[in-house]
Amino acid sequence: MNQVPDRCRGVIFAHAIADALGLGAEFMPKATVTANYPNGLDRYSQIIQDPHRRRWAIGDWTDDTDQMLCIFDSILERQDVSILDIAKRIHTWVVEDGMGIGNTVWSVLQSRYFLTAPHFAAQYFWQSTGRDVASNGGVMRTSILGVWKYDSLAEVKKNAENVCRITHYDPRCVGSCVAVSTAIALLLQGKAEFSEILDIVSRESAGYSPDLDKYLAMAATGALEELDVDEGLTATELGSIGYTLKALGAGFWALKNAPSYRDGVLQVIHEGGDADTNAAVVGAILGAKFGFANIPAIWVTELRDASELDARVTRMLGLLGPVE
Repeated sequence: MNQVPDRCRGVIFAHAIADALGLGAEFMPKATVTANYPNGLDRYSQIIQDPHRRRWAIGDWTDDTDQMLCIFDSILERQDVSILDIAKRIHTWVVEDGMGIGNTVWSVLQSRYFLTAPHFAAQYFWQSTGRDVASNGGVMRTSILGVWKYDSLAEVKKNAENVCRITHYDPRCVGSCVAVSTAIALLLQGKAEFSEILDIVSRESAGYSPDLDKYLAMAATGALEELDVDEGLTATELGSIGYTLKALGAGFWALKNAPSYRDGVLQVIHEGGDADTNAAVVGAILGAKFGFANIPAIWVTELRDASELDARVTRMLGLLGPVE
């Protein structure tokens, strides 16, 4: 049986679903997640309706998926990866909605060069901040780039780099996007052994930052708790939330250890932190591994705009053509 179409659909739905469910724990320390959801969080309807979360309807995804869809819709229309078109779509989304937008994306979009030279705008912002801004806004939207042209790792890598740099120029961000997109492509190609996937990903992402290797190693050998994904949210910590390599690490930890899509996503969500982003990355990777058929049906049926998402995937599969 050809599993590629199911796995491609799995990547997109798994990304959006994990994002929508992860909203329930976003910006919470792990202890607060436990307190708010003593019996666990596994339905959109359980998400507490505080001032942050009530901005989204029940079962709606957040900016993580909105920005992924800017890339996705551009690919569907152009049948190619157009940096200027994607930048325009992100800009339009920010102007018309922009709910949940991160500081890096917001700051880069303020440049008068953004619509004509987004890479220049992103690089200028990165340099102006001391070359030390490595937030997760690039990696959270990269999943579609692991699906498009999945049979060519060179294309996947080039596209992941170029789309990341529209807003996120730091090499840790770029390397994260390459690593996650490459892992998704490899899973769609039929690779199944974690060690083989990790070896190839390590080669493809070599040279961006030694910190990338550090987090990949942590994911391969350590426990999820060692990634400390809620760093920066407890009173005794001075760290900052939303580090791109924590999302990367969570994704590869889940690839190695999660026995199912449901289990991997829920474990990461219940760690708190930037939970919707971490879950979106985890979800996309596990969607490529386990496929759409293994996503809990209730999560699909209760997802807002699921039919529109499905129509996009169907169009994409048509563009991909026959798959072996």
